[in-house]
Amino acid sequence: MTARFEGKVALITGAASGIGRAAAIRFAQEGARVFCADLNFAGAHNVATEIGGNASAVHVDVADYASNQAMVAHVMEHAGQLDIAFLNAGFYGAAEGLGTVDEAFFDRVVAINLKGTFNGIKAVEPVIAQGGAVVVTASAAGVIGHPANPAYSAAKHGIVGLVKSCVDAFAARGARINALCPGGVETPLIGAADVPMIDPQDLPRVALRGMGSAQHVAEVALWLASPAAGFITGQAQLLDAALLSTFAPVMLPVGP
Repeated sequence: MTARFEGKVALITGAASGIGRAAAIRFAQEGARVFCADLNFAGAHNVATEIGGNASAVHVDVADYASNQAMVAHVMEHAGQLDIAFLNAGFYGAAEGLGTVDEAFFDRVVAINLKGTFNGIKAVEPVIAQGGAVVVTASAAGVIGHPANPAYSAAKHGIVGLVKSCVDAFAARGARINALCPGGVETPLIGAADVPMIDPQDLPRVALRGMGSAQHVAEVALWLASPAAGFITGQAQLLDAALLSTFAPVMLPVGP
């Protein structure tokens, strides 16, 4: 492990489980003071306890702008700075095609994923530190359609456009903003259990079009938030084991 975030303050939403939990642990391991934010405050508190003295929990309902403002105010009151925001909170829900998506479900998915991201971006932008970074969890479904859950795909497409549209606002503060677009990831979002963290050097290579782990995504979030990614802003970074790089193997060649 290094200490590349020593003296930095990181805020992670959706930190109670999955990618957010993995990122919170890894930012702390790399020296950051970490604020674990989640609607599930008990879960966020458990993760902060797992991390130890360099972490604390804060409640947030990302779909509510005032709650996002209160979250950021809490960070500034207790830490005095905000260097990194990983806006990761999200919701998939139960959908099996367009016919199962009603207006209420669509509104909820958009409120948490797209509006929640907007709220988080709006709340952190005025205080993000010079040289700071914002990383937002979108999805591979943000760059290609998702027939099983059109609402989720629409919201994640919106996140990619939102991130790209906010580049200038963050650049004016000397900060960067990027989106992550993971493919299949084994997290509680799809019913998988959280697992212990391992040394990043020991992370296994993911099989072609296979499922990654929460830590695989967290490691890329850490890299995008680090000075090593200082040349990158306004991008939608795919992490999908080449899922979207080619036509599916069962498809016929395209051509005349």
